[in-house]
Amino acid sequence: MKLGTFALCTAIFTFGFWTFMHVQTSSDMGEHIAYAERIHSIADLTSPHFLFQLVLKALHAFGLTYVAAAALAQGLCYGGMAVLIAREIERRGETLTAVRAFLLVPAVLLASHVFLLTIFTPTLYRGYFVPISYHNPTQQLNKLFALWIYFIYCAQFLDSRRAELGPALSTGVLAVLSALAKPSFLVAFLPTAGLFSLADLWRRRWRQVSMFAMCIAVPVVLVLAWQASLTFTLGDGNRVIFAPFAVFDPTTTLYKLPASLAFPLIVAALAIRGRIQDSKFAFAWAYAGVALFVTLFLAETARLLDGNFAWTGQTGVFLVYVESLLLLIGRPELSGWRSAAWTAFAVHVLCGIVWYGGVFFRDLSVWM
Repeated sequence: MKLGTFALCTAIFTFGFWTFMHVQTSSDMGEHIAYAERIHSIADLTSPHFLFQLVLKALHAFGLTYVAAAALAQGLCYGGMAVLIAREIERRGETLTAVRAFLLVPAVLLASHVFLLTIFTPTLYRGYFVPISYHNPTQQLNKLFALWIYFIYCAQFLDSRRAELGPALSTGVLAVLSALAKPSFLVAFLPTAGLFSLADLWRRRWRQVSMFAMCIAVPVVLVLAWQASLTFTLGDGNRVIFAPFAVFDPTTTLYKLPASLAFPLIVAALAIRGRIQDSKFAFAWAYAGVALFVTLFLAETARLLDGNFAWTGQTGVFLVYVESLLLLIGRPELSGWRSAAWTAFAVHVLCGIVWYGGVFFRDLSVWM
């Protein structure tokens, strides 16, 4: 089952990214590939986020062109995410049926924001909190590491009262790699996990607190501090500022944010109505809240219009999609609006399929 869903999702997204790079010729893809082509030694690493480029170099060494390597690397990210979700279904005591492996797992990876309110404007992207963006390759690595770290964290720090050293160290290693790929997930994960660690401290769960601090928090803080020192000392005067809604319009956010989160919001309502207490679901929503705060209230002075903090909010939306699906699968006692939740999920998936289909149209930019 896991091998099958890996192959299916890898094929779907490799084809999508391959098509995107051949049809949408002006995107972030070209810049990242050009950067990889310039790297011949450590001295050529001019950015603190270079993991994607090293992956391209490795695949290129096997004879692939850089374009083919980029498509395969991103497709493998989604194949990896599919396996992680499938494994998590089993870890939570559920059966990985064919429907779940070959329908629900690919569906949640394809699911996207509900852009129906602005489809005739047309605005399919701008102002929404889009869980999957095909134009930025490092976001795919960021999402892979986000799921990987999150699932291990759930098993060791939320579902267990005694975190094991090996998995905790593995989480720290993955977090460092995540920072080298794109720090968007970590800038919200660290404060969210820190808050949960304070709760552990209040409950005198000393092992949980010490494991989180030594194995995850310290290495992540050191790497992010190093990256910040490189990023914000380039002489362009760039710095992070508190600038509410400097990138996102507050008026359109009032309806584009709920449209981006319809399925998770309905599942959350179901959980509250059913008095479901689940630490993983609570963490996912806490993370999404911190991530959306970062996206909406922080900005960079020199690269304001780039909206680099938007990737953090998009990661939060993606993570709460996955956790909402897992909760819906694992809690059959949820009733009431259960059919509404599945209907909302289907609408997200339908919009995601349309969004995926957009990569085949050369004039996609007029719809953004």
